[in-house]
Amino acid sequence: MTTSVRSATTRDEYAERLLKGSVKKSYAPVVDIDWDTPLDADKFFLPPKLVSLYGTPLWDSMSREQQIELSRQELANTLSAGIWFENILNQALLRKMMHQDPTARATHYQLTELGDETRHMVMFGRAIEHIGAKPVRPRLYQRMIINTLPFFFRGSVLWVAALIGEEIFDSLQRQMMDDPDLQPFVQRLMRIHVTEEARHIQFARDGLRKRTQDMSWLTRLWVSNLNGAGGLFFRHLFSHPVQYWRAGLDGRAARRIARTSAHRHEVQVAGFAPLAAFLEEVGLMGRISRRVWRRSGFLPKDHVAARRDTDASADGVEPAIEDDVYDGFAVLDNGGRDSRVRVRLTGHLDPIDGRYHWQGSILDGGMVAGTGPVRLTIGQRSVDARIVERTAQGTFSIAGVGEPPFTLAD
Repeated sequence: MTTSVRSATTRDEYAERLLKGSVKKSYAPVVDIDWDTPLDADKFFLPPKLVSLYGTPLWDSMSREQQIELSRQELANTLSAGIWFENILNQALLRKMMHQDPTARATHYQLTELGDETRHMVMFGRAIEHIGAKPVRPRLYQRMIINTLPFFFRGSVLWVAALIGEEIFDSLQRQMMDDPDLQPFVQRLMRIHVTEEARHIQFARDGLRKRTQDMSWLTRLWVSNLNGAGGLFFRHLFSHPVQYWRAGLDGRAARRIARTSAHRHEVQVAGFAPLAAFLEEVGLMGRISRRVWRRSGFLPKDHVAARRDTDASADGVEPAIEDDVYDGFAVLDNGGRDSRVRVRLTGHLDPIDGRYHWQGSILDGGMVAGTGPVRLTIGQRSVDARIVERTAQGTFSIAGVGEPPFTLAD
């Protein structure tokens, strides 16, 4: 368990910064999106790679027209869920503010966030109408359950729930909004949402960092294991049978195919990776929740631990026999954007300066913006590093000095 000490500002000081950001960069989707722009019949409503059946034999058997229709129904399903979630979040925030100082900057930012979220709900509703789809509405018993949730979203549970509801979508939207196969108005919608949600995510993360510093063991145990329920929710959401039925497919059969798709599993893992790393950072990824997230398809099925090895490195260079080797996944903070990447690293403790020297390769070159300082997180370890160069093979070299970036084998 680790507790971050990154944030030294008070809650109100942090909120003041976000309030200034909101003044500089906010949108009114009713006028900032051209709702009169006709749809392009040959463009998707979600990037093909993010459609749940992509990479399966069923997807390959579908015509492009059928694939586009499925992307339309999946977008409507996702936007509908966004409306219901933001409804819950708004109710929880209003109940929370009933007990707060109305002159505090933190309260003012929560009100600003409420304004953002209500505009997003309008934007999502207009988008569903614009694409000619129907909203996916929860059943009566589900709405009854949903109406009780704001009573339970208190304290740290509120901020964890906010991150689960916002950050997975945010991560996936960042992957999709520049796709050339995407409808232009969807690109615009996603860019607006990502810009404003980034501040909401920062506010929720700051709240959790501050609360975990003096959180009781019982509260930590509860919150760190309760969040796994988010995996079950998103598993249901991303493979909801209604989106397949409306696209003319067998809903139950398509759901089974989507849930067993290796490509879909990779997409979900990539979407959850930034939040998973943060929950590990603040000590809120419990054993039960980790197991549920993994079984729901949002964490890798196998965890590659650090080990001592004498195999050849990714560049064909033999490491020294005493070098430690890590070959697996990491989270790269590259200019404020977290990306899940595959890395191969080697390192050793230098006997002269007593510091740990390491280097290696980022194998997912497309996820890196360029050379320069970055932050690398593997499990609960987070270290400063530098992207040194781009290789001829399209990978990037990374290096660092100080603490080991991964847990060393005994």
